[in-house]
Amino acid sequence: LGLGGFVALLAAVAPQVAKADARTDPEERPGVRLLDSHHAKHHARHHEKKEEGTGGSGDDTSWPKIGGHWGLAVPLVSFTDEDTTGIFADFIQVGIAPGITVKLNEKWAVDFEFIAFSRWQFSDNGTPARASTSIVVDPGVVYDFGSFSGGLRTAVQVGEGVPFNLGLVPIINKGFPITERLKWFVELDLPFFFTGTPGDGGVSFTPLVQTGIAF
Repeated sequence: LGLGGFVALLAAVAPQVAKADARTDPEERPGVRLLDSHHAKHHARHHEKKEEGTGGSGDDTSWPKIGGHWGLAVPLVSFTDEDTTGIFADFIQVGIAPGITVKLNEKWAVDFEFIAFSRWQFSDNGTPARASTSIVVDPGVVYDFGSFSGGLRTAVQVGEGVPFNLGLVPIINKGFPITERLKWFVELDLPFFFTGTPGDGGVSFTPLVQTGIAF
């Protein structure tokens, strides 16, 4: 068989081989099966990463997140431009402090809090004892420093007979884990209030301690 005959043989056989290969099931071709398997694994990993980033089957890293807290607030002492009064000596006051927290990321959060206070003022120098109830609305921002959190709130007190007022409240908060999603916290609030009526204004500073459960 000469060179010319060999070339003619290849020309005759090649189309038949191509047709047979086209009819072969891809599952029966090892090379194709290996390529398809690699593509499927890559595709699956891509979807796993996507699910993790959007709160799917992986770790939940999506932001913002919603949390909250419930606590009791107790003022310790009150300084005004008129006098100084202390708890148990001049008054008893306790507040219930629920709040909703929007966690923007691992460090920053916006906290929507209000405190409902009940106060019993003791009689003094002929002034009869009296009781009152008021609400302080004090949303603010909180930053997680790691070992503790700190922040600043804006505040206004609402209630019968309450004059014009506006407050700024620096806070320091320390949490102690109870479970993975629940912790007990202790917080020091340092509220400065500007108060007044037409023709008469004043300033007050009333440190208070707050403690409760955060989630």
